[in-house]
Amino acid sequence: MASKQPVHGGSAQTKEFGIDLSIERIRGRSPNHARAVVSVDANSTLRVEIEAANEYDWQLDARMVNGSLDITRIFCEGDSVHDADVPDWVRRVAKVVGERLDGGT
Repeated sequence: MASKQPVHGGSAQTKEFGIDLSIERIRGRSPNHARAVVSVDANSTLRVEIEAANEYDWQLDARMVNGSLDITRIFCEGDSVHDADVPDWVRRVAKVVGERLDGGT
């Protein structure tokens, strides 16, 4: 996991995670590897950006609640998406990100 300065300046902090989906036991119609970048702004709002080869880019607005990532809004390629339209692998990557942010492996 690497930390880096915000791209657009300001007070946001970011963390980057590389996630091997097979190691995390995320199977089915999913890529082999995903990259997640989490930004935290001054209001403690999380923006989780998930990228994977040959897949759409996903952006999740979220917050940490009781050690879990609570997703409040979902975007795909910048467009708002209904919760029911989110692929299972994106949800599971978000869960892994939440576990890592909470201090898990």
